[in-house]
Amino acid sequence: AEDIIVRAMTDGQWVVTVYNDGTDLLSEFDGYRFQFKDNRTVDALRNNATVATGVWQGDGYKREITADYPATAAATLQRLDGVWKIANNNWTWVKATQTINGKLTTLELRKQ
Repeated sequence: AEDIIVRAMTDGQWVVTVYNDGTDLLSEFDGYRFQFKDNRTVDALRNNATVATGVWQGDGYKREITADYPATAAATLQRLDGVWKIANNNWTWVKATQTINGKLTTLELRKQ
């Protein structure tokens, strides 16, 4: 199952289409694209340039994706840190949730 997640995530670039923790924060992600790599790194791109590189892990059995950007990355990118529970997905779209500071947070990514 992990290989399937890796294949799905690394094939193409992704954009955030929903980020909501009770407040719609989607506009913070304007202009960002994400390139997941099979070495378990993920590049945050803006204007086709890498602005930060984090790490990621996928667990198909637990239906989780974990992400971690360094403390030097923009605060917006650090919003993606943590263990996200996959609520729904297909090959080009992922909806995931996690509770951050007591707030249920919803993240949706769509492949471009």
